[in-house]
Amino acid sequence: MGSYGRTGRKRKRKRDGNYQRELGAAVFEPGYIELLKWAKRNGISFGKLRPAYFRQTGRGLMTCRKLSEGELVISVPEKMLITTKTAERSQILETFIKIQPKHSLTTIQILCVFILYEKFQRESSFWYPYITTLPTSFNTPAYFKPEELSTLPSSLQQQCVTQIQTVRDSYEELKGYLEYDTTMLDKTFLDFLTFDEFRWAWFVVNTRSVYKANSMDLSPSSKSQMQDNYALAPVLDLLNHNDMAEVQAGFNQESKHYEISTLTPYKKGAQVFINYGPHDNRKLLLEYGFILPQNLHNTVAFSEDLIYSVVLPDIFGISRRKREIIAVNDLHKDLCCSEGSGLSWNLLVLLRILAMKEDHLKRHWQRVLTGEFLGEDVENRVLQWRQCLIEKVLVCNELDEKDIAKCLSSDTQQSENVKLALSLRNQEKQILQNALDMIKIPG
Repeated sequence: MGSYGRTGRKRKRKRDGNYQRELGAAVFEPGYIELLKWAKRNGISFGKLRPAYFRQTGRGLMTCRKLSEGELVISVPEKMLITTKTAERSQILETFIKIQPKHSLTTIQILCVFILYEKFQRESSFWYPYITTLPTSFNTPAYFKPEELSTLPSSLQQQCVTQIQTVRDSYEELKGYLEYDTTMLDKTFLDFLTFDEFRWAWFVVNTRSVYKANSMDLSPSSKSQMQDNYALAPVLDLLNHNDMAEVQAGFNQESKHYEISTLTPYKKGAQVFINYGPHDNRKLLLEYGFILPQNLHNTVAFSEDLIYSVVLPDIFGISRRKREIIAVNDLHKDLCCSEGSGLSWNLLVLLRILAMKEDHLKRHWQRVLTGEFLGEDVENRVLQWRQCLIEKVLVCNELDEKDIAKCLSSDTQQSENVKLALSLRNQEKQILQNALDMIKIPG
């Protein structure tokens, strides 16, 4: 999972210790008891994992015995994975294919229709024990009120608006398909399929799916063979994400089960985690509706416009040669700041290229890529730009926070969504402040 410096190793030990020390409080709600009974009857193996409540993460899965490194912790048979194959064998999708043979739905539309139809059928659905334990709402920004959305960093707000529009466009397209011939479809189900219900199903799929390489034959009329990579896995999707968790996860072609083995040992009573991948907190909030108190992958991105607004007043434009070097070496990417390392390597290289005089650039530009010292003039100018860049973002953030405080009502300030947004802002402010402290120029 990668190596860490001395500070990173200390932070990892401290965080792992915090998670390991927190013991869960078992959940005995009837819905979860019925879910586990139903799962066991249908071949889902979860050993001594049980739903529990944890102070830091909320609901998750607790182990009731010690788990060793390499141990299989959960196994879901293929028949209990909700995939497009599962959905296309259902009554509602078979009917759709008959009335709309020339149109194909996306994977997420197929899974949403299936989940919603099973929810609509209530107790008569085979999947009812699973459906009833799914979240009734989410803390993803698509569920934020406009006032709450305004508390997010502006660049993230735009991503949220784009995501919301994607969900709405998907719903309108689906609704148009389903209403093409209402004589063959249950009218009460069509009335049930509102945008709010579709949004709920969309985020059930988006937040709880596991990746499953395509290994199943779909019906000949389906056009989604290449999209069948995601599956909902009952019980397994109760596992929470932790950026330090080390697991081996995937579909076992021999056993025909989706399996998760832990590469991290756990004590009895501890929460067992899965790892979604190297996502920063912006990504986690946008896609999953939560943030981690500390996240190894957190960064603060700098726009090119911001960078050049700091640099250009000190130089006489950007030569063609510099533009070529920047383009060839992809120095316009990964322009960010992280808690452990400060400004990214690409950003430092970009600033050093821009700081070099043309004659110096011709002879020594390749030395920049190896991190060699380029002389006092270049290094001092870059140091000043680094400080100015971070300070400029901090000042902008401070102004944003003052505007937010003026606009929020007392009720909105206490909402869980606003608390998430403000926590994200505070984390990013701390990353910037730490980076500034590392390079602060005296006087």
